[in-house]
Amino acid sequence: RGGVVGPLREVRVAFGADGKPLRIPMEMQEHRFLAARPVELLTDVLADEAARAPAFGLDNALRLPFRVAAKTGTSRAHVDNWAAGFTRERTVAVWVGNFDGTPMRGVSGITGAGPVFARVMALAMRGLRAAPLVDRSHFESAEICPLSGDRAGPNCPGVMKEVYLPGTAPRHTCSMHRGDGSLDVGPAYLAWAQAEGLASTSLSAQGGPETQPGFILPANGDEFLVEPELPEGAQAVPVRVMAPQGAKLLELRTDDGRRIELRPPFVTRLPAVAGERRLELWAPGGSEPLAVTRFRVR
Repeated sequence: RGGVVGPLREVRVAFGADGKPLRIPMEMQEHRFLAARPVELLTDVLADEAARAPAFGLDNALRLPFRVAAKTGTSRAHVDNWAAGFTRERTVAVWVGNFDGTPMRGVSGITGAGPVFARVMALAMRGLRAAPLVDRSHFESAEICPLSGDRAGPNCPGVMKEVYLPGTAPRHTCSMHRGDGSLDVGPAYLAWAQAEGLASTSLSAQGGPETQPGFILPANGDEFLVEPELPEGAQAVPVRVMAPQGAKLLELRTDDGRRIELRPPFVTRLPAVAGERRLELWAPGGSEPLAVTRFRVR
């Protein structure tokens, strides 16, 4: 509906004990809950078959002979799953699960509800010609670096075209790919780059001269939720630190008195213990903490 909520009528007709029809009030008045242009962009995202491919493969349950904006969902512990989507003409939502709440065995939204969604949508669209979901002339396009998300520069090895709402496209040119062929993903993504086998320059590992030491994760005020269905040992709070330039060793001090050594790339994980938590970052031999962060586990 392009971001407009229509009147909701769950009961079409009802009768009283005397057999006379009862008045059925509308549950919602028509109103706009999202602006039209962001809704168009969101619709375009949900209908992007290329974006689904890395997770679901090219031949997946959401690939139909016409464009469909769709989203799958899987609840924690695979209790149940959903697939919901729409064309201009039809909206379909599918739930798959056990009525007694028993978890399913590894069934996700794309493998459980997805095939049912595809079948129902195909039948619902039979005999109809699907109208375009969005008018892409309302967007502006930009060539961006797939790694950084910034505008592609002359040193980027790959380029992709993305669409944006007018005025929201990236303005800065990618700085991750350097002219000498080196890669600097920045401090926030250093641990990820190393896990992916990407060789990032030392600028990321130790920051620049103007960089202030501190906590990237957990940020001050972050909240973490412990899932009761998962083993305690499988749940942890990620810690990622921006180190002072040239640092080779730092120390974490927890509110329960523990001291943990940190070395490049200055990442670790802490047990997810419920409560209000405080974490300090110290340099060896320092007289006061370099940074402090407070977070909550519940």
